[in-house]
Amino acid sequence: MGPTVLFDKSAIQGLGQQALTEVGRYFFTVVPHVLLMETLADLSLMPNDLKAAQAEVAKIANKVLPTDSIANEHYHTMCVQNLLGDRIPMTRRPAVSGAKPVIASDGSKGLVIDVQSETEAVMRWQCGNFNSEDMRFAIEWRKAAAGSNLEEMKKALSTPPVQLKSAEEVRDYIDLLLAQQEAQMPMLVWFINLMKIDESRRQRIHSRWGFDSTKMLATFAPYAFHCLRVQLIFYTGMLQGIFGTRSSNVVDLEYLYYSPFTSVFCSGDKLHKQLAPLILADDQTFVTSCDFQRALNELATARVSDPVANPADDSLIHQLWLRHCQRTPIFTRRQAISEEQNNAIMEHVRPIMDALANIKLDSEKRNRFPV
Repeated sequence: MGPTVLFDKSAIQGLGQQALTEVGRYFFTVVPHVLLMETLADLSLMPNDLKAAQAEVAKIANKVLPTDSIANEHYHTMCVQNLLGDRIPMTRRPAVSGAKPVIASDGSKGLVIDVQSETEAVMRWQCGNFNSEDMRFAIEWRKAAAGSNLEEMKKALSTPPVQLKSAEEVRDYIDLLLAQQEAQMPMLVWFINLMKIDESRRQRIHSRWGFDSTKMLATFAPYAFHCLRVQLIFYTGMLQGIFGTRSSNVVDLEYLYYSPFTSVFCSGDKLHKQLAPLILADDQTFVTSCDFQRALNELATARVSDPVANPADDSLIHQLWLRHCQRTPIFTRRQAISEEQNNAIMEHVRPIMDALANIKLDSEKRNRFPV
C-alpha cells in the first residue's frame, strides 16, 4: 500500500480513468463524508433534467472510490467520541468504524470490515440507481450548504481586537490563543455548542473535563482540538479579510477535518491552497490537483508503450513515495501462477476464510447511507 491520499471533489472529478487506475496502483485513498455528500448533492443541480443530473452523479460516483480506498468515519462522530474519552488515532491512516476481530485456527489475528454503507450507496449511484430519499437529501444538503451567509456573519460580528496581515499571522495568533490556560474552558463550551451536542453527552464531557489533570484541549481531546483549530483559523482569517466569504467555504473547510488521516492532500481549491500549509503537519504534503493530474497522466502515457513502467525519478509520484514510504514505487505486472502455487495460497488463506465464516456481520443493522 502506498501513501494515503485525500482528494477534494474538484480534484477527483478532474481525473480521467487512466489516471484513476494509477491512483489505485500507487496510493490508498481516504474518502471523506463531505466528498460523498457533494457528489450526491449534484442531483439537485438540474431540477428540470433529472436524468442528466443522475447521469452526472453516476459519472462522478465512478471516481470517488478508486481501487484501494475506504470511507472515513464522519468527523462529527469522531469529535464527540473524542470529547467523551475515546482515542482517535491520527496516524495518517483512515479512521474506520465497525471492524471486528478475527482469530484463525492457526492462531493468526486480524480485523474484518463489512461492506460499508457508503460503498453500497456509491455502487447504487454508479449504476444510476437513485431513490426518493437520495433526491430529498440532495436538495436539503445543497440548501443547507448554500445557506451559510458568511458575509452577513462577518458584518454582524464585532471588529477583531487585533489586525492580522497574513494567513501565517492568523495561524500564530490562534495557536497562541489555544495555548492560554484561561481560554480552554470557554473554547470547550463554544465548540460543544457549535457541534450541537445533546445535553446528556454535554454533561458527560464536562464531568470528564472536571477530572482532567491538564485542563488543556490539545491533550484532553486531540482530534476535537484539531477540528476546533481549523475552524478558528478560518473564521478569524475571514474576519480579517484574508479568507473569502463564499458560502461554499463552509463545505470546503470540512475536508481539512479529515487531514489527520492522510499523508497527502490533493486539491485545486483556492481556500485549500491557503489553509493547507497552516493545517498540515511537517510529515504531510499538499499537492495541487493540476500537478497530481499531470504526474498521473504522464505515467499512464508511459504505460501505453511499457505496461510495467514505473514513475520517473523526478516525478511527483516518486517524490511522494520517497517522502512518505521511504522507498521507491514499484509496480510489477501480475504473473500467471501455477496450480501448485495456487494450492499453496489457498492453504494459507483457508484458516482465514473459515474464521470469517464464523463471524456474524451485522449488515442488516447498518444505517442506510446517507442518513
